[in-house]
Amino acid sequence: MIKLIKFDGEWIVSDIEEIEDTTFGDPDCMLKYPYQVEGKCLAPWPPYSDEREIIVRSSEISVVAEPNTFILSSYKDVIEKETA
Repeated sequence: MIKLIKFDGEWIVSDIEEIEDTTFGDPDCMLKYPYQVEGKCLAPWPPYSDEREIIVRSSEISVVAEPNTFILSSYKDVIEKETA
């Protein structure tokens, strides 16, 4: 499920997967191929890391929304290139 989220003050577009059976307070959400939205550009997130699956606590996500068509299209394009 591709969503636009606000995480730690940054806008991130990512495929998001809930992690089942976690203890309260533990990371419970996996971001797959997360990209930071910077204006009309997407940058791999987190910076300085090659990891493409990041586990976070959903309690640190302050907004969850559907990305607009431009961001969604851009995201799909970069993911297609990354996974080819």
